[in-house]
Amino acid sequence: MAIVPAANLYSVISGILTLGANGGEQLFLPKIHSVLCQMKPHNRMLAGLWFSITGSICYSRDIENVIRDLASQGVLKIEDGSVAVVKNAAILRERLRRMLPVRQYRKLLGTSRKFYARLGR
Repeated sequence: MAIVPAANLYSVISGILTLGANGGEQLFLPKIHSVLCQMKPHNRMLAGLWFSITGSICYSRDIENVIRDLASQGVLKIEDGSVAVVKNAAILRERLRRMLPVRQYRKLLGTSRKFYARLGR
């Protein structure tokens, strides 16, 4: 059974991208896709995520949609078309904290920290 329902995959991806961030992190967009692709087999929260894999390039339309939406909300800022900079994650953190039970929020926070560790922050 997934930690967060598949219909709430948006919250999982946005939480992973923002909860473990300190602010100002620069995330190379293709690297976001590849790290989440690597994490998928080991994390049940990412079970509903689908990737297209061409050679060594991983791509997920779901991730791309979340990134665009977070950029429109001002949480991320897209620079040079290939780098997302975490700007205002506090709003999203508070929303997720209210929306999710404490246990699920902590698991999502842990997953976000693992994501940033894999990015080599």
